[in-house]
Amino acid sequence: MRGRNGITLIELLVVIAIIGIIAGIGAISGRAIAQNARERAALNTVQQVVWQGSTMAAARGFRTALCRDATELTIREVEVPLAPDCDGPVLRRFEIDGEVTLDGIEDGLSIVFTPPGTILDGTRPGEITLIAAGTTYVLEVSLIGEVRVQ
Repeated sequence: MRGRNGITLIELLVVIAIIGIIAGIGAISGRAIAQNARERAALNTVQQVVWQGSTMAAARGFRTALCRDATELTIREVEVPLAPDCDGPVLRRFEIDGEVTLDGIEDGLSIVFTPPGTILDGTRPGEITLIAAGTTYVLEVSLIGEVRVQ
């Protein structure tokens, strides 16, 4: 008996079908993983910017403020008494994903941190609503700048 050389057309079609199924599952999983990563990145950015504003005020001994414009959050040094705008030097800058919506952090001067590391009365948002990739998160901001997901 002679041995077979090569593969048949049916075997080739079965292999191609299996590869197609695996690739389809991988693409769907990849999209879900990327969406989850964007959500986590947005949450981490908000948590870090508030926490760093508080710790910078405590460590440096002057007031800092969280300021927002359309595409970024910044931590700035602010004058005493407070200026109504965000003209102080930028200490840290955080980009906001264009697909992320933030409610509770308004454009301009938003949260002011005092040298003990606490949030100045009247500037603490209490809650921040973050919408990322279609999922809504409610974040609670404490007096010391800790941000927790509710």
